[in-house]
Amino acid sequence: MKSIVTKMLLNNTLCVLSTCLNDIPNSSLMQYICDSRCTKIYMLTLKESTKYNNIINNANVSLLIDTRDEIRNNATQTQAATIYGEASILDDTSISKKIIEKLSKKHESLLNLASNINVYVIEIIIKSALLLENVDKSSLISFTD
Repeated sequence: MKSIVTKMLLNNTLCVLSTCLNDIPNSSLMQYICDSRCTKIYMLTLKESTKYNNIINNANVSLLIDTRDEIRNNATQTQAATIYGEASILDDTSISKKIIEKLSKKHESLLNLASNINVYVIEIIIKSALLLENVDKSSLISFTD
């Protein structure tokens, strides 16, 4: 099951990132990259954003990715994964620069954001995932093993 989630992470470029502060949820459509082992996810944000403030105050996040683009004509086979993780804003400038470069190389639409002086890298350490296959079968998968 973990391999299915890993494949979904590698084959997709968009996710919905959900953060929360004071019981007020916030969801954002985001482009991302993973580390080589698919245990961490990276994305960009501005310091003035709601997600930045939420992550600084509450590290618990979830992401939703799915396979709808792969199987657009057969909705009965859609899979979705809710990724549960711990987010932080990277403060190591040299590491951040490398990740920003990788993100903007993979996602050209991020070039403007990547060049903003107030851009920061979000790092999410994956803790677990809830894999939904069709609408009636789900599996909780640990990533901390």
